[in-house]
Amino acid sequence: MGITRNRSVLAGLATALALLPGSLLAQQADTAQLETTVDDGFTIAVVGDIIISYPLDHMLADPGFRAVVELTQGADATTGNLEGNIIDGRTFKGSAGGGFGAEPEAAEWVKEMGFDIVSRPNNHADDFGREGLVETSRHLNRVGLQFAGYGDSYWAARAARFYSSPGGRVGMVAVSDHDPRAQPARGEWPGIGGLASLRVNRFFMVPEDDWDALQTLRDNFPNGTGFYARGANTNNQIAFLGQQFRKAPRGIVEPYYHFEMNQQDLTDTLDSIRAGKIRSDFITVAIHAHHFNDAKGGYRGEGIPEGEHLDTNPSIADYLPEFARAAIDNGADMFQGTGVHALRGIEIYKNRPIFYGLGEFIRQMDVIGLAGRGDPQRSIGPPNAEFPVKFQSILAISEYQNRDLKEVQIHPIEARYDEEKLALRGIPRIAPPEIAQQILKRLQDLSAPLGTEIRIEGNIGIISP
Repeated sequence: MGITRNRSVLAGLATALALLPGSLLAQQADTAQLETTVDDGFTIAVVGDIIISYPLDHMLADPGFRAVVELTQGADATTGNLEGNIIDGRTFKGSAGGGFGAEPEAAEWVKEMGFDIVSRPNNHADDFGREGLVETSRHLNRVGLQFAGYGDSYWAARAARFYSSPGGRVGMVAVSDHDPRAQPARGEWPGIGGLASLRVNRFFMVPEDDWDALQTLRDNFPNGTGFYARGANTNNQIAFLGQQFRKAPRGIVEPYYHFEMNQQDLTDTLDSIRAGKIRSDFITVAIHAHHFNDAKGGYRGEGIPEGEHLDTNPSIADYLPEFARAAIDNGADMFQGTGVHALRGIEIYKNRPIFYGLGEFIRQMDVIGLAGRGDPQRSIGPPNAEFPVKFQSILAISEYQNRDLKEVQIHPIEARYDEEKLALRGIPRIAPPEIAQQILKRLQDLSAPLGTEIRIEGNIGIISP
């Protein structure tokens, strides 16, 4: 009995040590403890940004919306990115106001749609300050809707959050590159809560033939290399006008953006993924970032239709594949990216899906421009306010068999760009056949360079690893 007890104690100690961030045992345990363990037939649905500004009380009466909800409700687990705040604007006493905000009932609406766990870190999460973040948490907790990426301490923000479905426990780790960033305790500084971050440093890579001209501009600018050129100023790197420039490798003729991840943020995020996977049967990693790789023409990039601009750029920032694959190497079963207002390609890495850009699922922000900032001079709809591509997204359902990815079904979603009725504009529906084909063919083209073949069957895309 004593031996058994000692063994139990030792086993418990080993498990506890394995869960400590950065521990050697955590890394040694990866092979045995980071496997997918969901039931046969397990499905998980994922969408992009959920931006709610107005009531959805009666939307289930709309056939188009109801067909979408049947899919989100039908999966074992459903996830997306909740962009903005849930607050009561009539009683809110916060210090900041304006931005993406929905009334308290929005928590019930998202829950009723079938969502089980959502990511919180994004560039609109703090539109109403820390008070808005806290109130949003209170409403989500009130309806039992799990969320990841925000907490009242550094590690609480980074920790995985869980939803238990009959087919397996699903975890989520979520990060963004936006503030207010949770900060760890240092010395006498207690640290602060906030959003989980993955900071990146952006460099504008300049072809060698243009480098001398950039140096000349810097040197002739008022104050020269002083206030307007703070930072590194070497033969290969220039800090100028708030931007960081580097000389591109020899042979590069077009400028592009290069990103370097903050290594501490990356290490802590991967630690959280490993620890979360040990506690779950399936874990997904979410990131919200607006970065893109293509800098050609400033506001025009390859694949961007004429007249559209950078926030629909489908190019993938070079750090995202590195981060996505590292997340999967450390236990992630799925990677979901949002931020850009359009679709990006899909990659299958180690038989696990990487959605680099899911688009926007609900897009009510365009009813009055930016929610909470009702500018009467701002256009309220097409054709001048927005682009159709911003209203097109996907609902992806991944199915598992024998603990392995069997298939990904891609359902094209359209948020009614041309809808005259304000109540319906921005509300998702299964895309009509013509638009569905446009979405799927564009996704085929974006995914092919990533080695992913998407088969179109009717108006649904199929990935069979």
